[in-house]
Amino acid sequence: MATAYLKTDEGVKTLQLTRIVELPKETIWLDLLQPSSDDERLVETFLGVEVPTEQEIEEIEDSSRFYHKNRGIYLTVSLLTHLDAGQPSSTDVRFILTPNRLISVRYVESKPFRIFSNRILRDREASESSDIIMERMLELVVDDLADILEEAALNVDRLARKVFFSTAHDHTAEDESEPIDLKEMITEIGRFGEFVSEARLSVFNMNRLLIFLSQTSVKWWQPDTRARLQTLLRDIRSLTEHATFLANRVNFILDATLGMINIEQNKIIKIFSVAAVVFLPPTLIASIYGMNFHHMPELQWVFGYPLSIALMVIAAVLPYFYFKRRGWL
Repeated sequence: MATAYLKTDEGVKTLQLTRIVELPKETIWLDLLQPSSDDERLVETFLGVEVPTEQEIEEIEDSSRFYHKNRGIYLTVSLLTHLDAGQPSSTDVRFILTPNRLISVRYVESKPFRIFSNRILRDREASESSDIIMERMLELVVDDLADILEEAALNVDRLARKVFFSTAHDHTAEDESEPIDLKEMITEIGRFGEFVSEARLSVFNMNRLLIFLSQTSVKWWQPDTRARLQTLLRDIRSLTEHATFLANRVNFILDATLGMINIEQNKIIKIFSVAAVVFLPPTLIASIYGMNFHHMPELQWVFGYPLSIALMVIAAVLPYFYFKRRGWL
């Protein structure tokens, strides 16, 4: 599907295109969503730009994600999608910036594009030039990443409180009396760790993109475009540090949860070890008097049975109180 955004005296208007060859000259932004191979060939023929395939967009080396070709600047941005579904993933979007228009090639619907589409239709200043449109789109992507990281920070705080504070009293939740399953916590932390990793990857990629653009010298850019890009670069660098901090904190929470599981397992093993030591002397006494040898004088005693029972009880009680005094129980 191809959507053209046209610059008019009344602002920006949209036009759904069935054929790329019908692209009006007033187009300042051409948005290609899941373009077919025929659409790609028509764009390349009609606009004189090379439209990358989905496989080419997914390449990770800088030379394939950011480069100049035929007066066009080719940029690849990683965006987070499927956030509402609980299984976030990153998708790559290719921007082709030319002196006359901006072309976007994407294969998944995403939130920044929906917001920017509504915003550009209301903002007349956004239709000034292609570089301003690109800068405003990147600004919206950075803002969206900031919102994602802010929400991620809240979730990390929730996980930390659940692990450290809720487990401080017999691993009970703050609003419930049921114990917390630390194994389920590991699964939850793992899922959230993947989310933070995807967000961190998007932030790193945006940082690389802005560094490339800030070092680009193009005559047809507006005078204040480079200054705005420097502001975005400072913002994304702060987000990079924050994303790194969140990733390290998630790893710390995961290590702490694993440590708590080891402590719980050690407690169980200690109980069995103490029980084995407590019952070892009584078992030894019972084994001695259960050998049934003919010459065993204690077998003829009238009080032999109650004496052996008393010995076994004493042999069990003394180690128990010793362990209790040493604080091993």
